Amino acid sequence: MSNSTIGLVDLESWRSGGPEERREVLARLDASLRGSGFVMVTGHGVDPALRAAVRDGAGAAFGLPPSVKDGYRNVGNGGWTGPGGISAGAIQDAASPPDLVELWSFYPHHPGVWPAEAPALREPVEEYLRQMRRLSRELLELLAAALGEPADFLTRYDADAAWQCTINWYGSRQHTGAPRPGQFRLGAHQDWDLMAVLDRQHGLGCLQVRTGPADGSAGDPDGSEAGWEDAPYHPDADALTVNLGELGAMWSSGRWQAGWHRVLPPPADAPAEELMSLVWFYNPGPDTPMPPGAAAQGAHNATVGEFLDERLQAVLLS
Repeated sequence: MSNSTIGLVDLESWRSGGPEERREVLARLDASLRGSGFVMVTGHGVDPALRAAVRDGAGAAFGLPPSVKDGYRNVGNGGWTGPGGISAGAIQDAASPPDLVELWSFYPHHPGVWPAEAPALREPVEEYLRQMRRLSRELLELLAAALGEPADFLTRYDADAAWQCTINWYGSRQHTGAPRPGQFRLGAHQDWDLMAVLDRQHGLGCLQVRTGPADGSAGDPDGSEAGWEDAPYHPDADALTVNLGELGAMWSSGRWQAGWHRVLPPPADAPAEELMSLVWFYNPGPDTPMPPGAAAQGAHNATVGEFLDERLQAVLLS
């Protein structure tokens, strides 16, 4: 996708570049988030060997018998979510079919999510979480700078941050069977968080994004295929994918948009293809008041926690 509106930003240029180089980073970031709600980042410092170890441990966990995994279901809103457990597109369309994905989610302070039968999972995930906490703070400062706000515009909420890490396993067509009409690995949706950081694998059944103006028209769930494109992928640059959710768009006062995206169904042309994504979601603490102007963008909740709970209940099927 050489003509993608999704920009590639080098965090090392932001850390150590001169004034002109730093202005260029901010301009590229701003244009990318205005055009799609997505941006790719390099120079992030998250160890690729660590991410591979997380996938190895997660593969063992997802490979456990369903009867064993069921013992880790919905532990403090974390743990395992099995097939048919969510429909990401249900917020926009209640008739959206279940997504073809399994999840293992990690929240702060819920030790019961670690499967004893997959002991190689916990240590790399805990280190991954530490590295993502460091990266997310840097990204929040970068977002503030791009908005022309003080450095603590978003990090002032960090002490009580409500993060979540989810590992998405997109099983092969051999595992899931043929998709139903309109069924995806993840249906079309916008995240509702402030920000997500994604380490993904590329394939035929890959992440797609919908680009367009930040007035919401690009994401209308009208069934049209217009505007959907494979998300850019830069394995040689070791780029991570960052996207804003609804809260991020609200904190930008509507300058940026929440990125519309979906993950294509398991492909018939590659029936053995399975992919795994590591997704880090970041939010202010649950008692944080909603950003100014949230009501004008359709959110009438008093706090971030109320907003997130409402969104979560809309997508959970089991």
